[in-house]
Amino acid sequence: MNSDLANLIELQHADTEIARLKAEIAALPKRVAVIEEKLAGSKDRLDKAKAALKTDEANRRKYEGEIQNLRQKISKYRDQMLAVKTNQEYRALGTEVEFAEKEISGFEDKILETMIDVDDKNGDLKRAESDLKAHTAEIEKEKAEARSRTAEDEKALAEWSAKRDQYRSGVSAETLRHYDRVLTRRGSAIAEARDHKCSACQVMLRPQVYSDVMSNEQIIMCDSCNRILYFVPTVEADLANEEPRQLAPRPEADAAAQ
Repeated sequence: MNSDLANLIELQHADTEIARLKAEIAALPKRVAVIEEKLAGSKDRLDKAKAALKTDEANRRKYEGEIQNLRQKISKYRDQMLAVKTNQEYRALGTEVEFAEKEISGFEDKILETMIDVDDKNGDLKRAESDLKAHTAEIEKEKAEARSRTAEDEKALAEWSAKRDQYRSGVSAETLRHYDRVLTRRGSAIAEARDHKCSACQVMLRPQVYSDVMSNEQIIMCDSCNRILYFVPTVEADLANEEPRQLAPRPEADAAAQ
């Protein structure tokens, strides 16, 4: 095989691996960011559960304060009832006492509701704490795997980059310029010739061109896409290129001839 062609085939493989590794390395920070978002979601649920409990506690203290104020009012009204001189004033103060007692009853109901709600929210808090703990362990594991994969990819990238430099040094300058130009424009610069076609653009090759490509002894470009063509021999192709063998005469035919 032509030495330039042999090196170009390996060069394209190296360039493909380098592009893949670079893309994977670039994608890993995004993967870590997604992992961090999961953890942030767990922390947010925990913070909301804690905030909800604080709100219930604040409401309970507020209702208890309201009840204390109302009881003080009731005590005051009852003291005034002992000093009034008319039934109308007595009934008016009694109405204020009844109204205050109803308000106390309403606030006591709210306190009971809050206590029940606190039990539910404590359950939410425990679940959120448990989820955060589990997610933190899971996320740290995923981040460690991401860091490990990045290190592996960077090591492989360095190895492939060294191979790439080696393969490039084995290609003539003119051919290398053509390779780089086509690679930049089309994403690949080498294509296998198969079934009389360029496997990249699927355009048929002229018979003489295909025959020349099959020898792998020269640099030949596809007339359509400008990729450099090479040929991979197969069993069928080898058989097709062999000289037809003369079949030995059958014994029956020899006997008949005599």
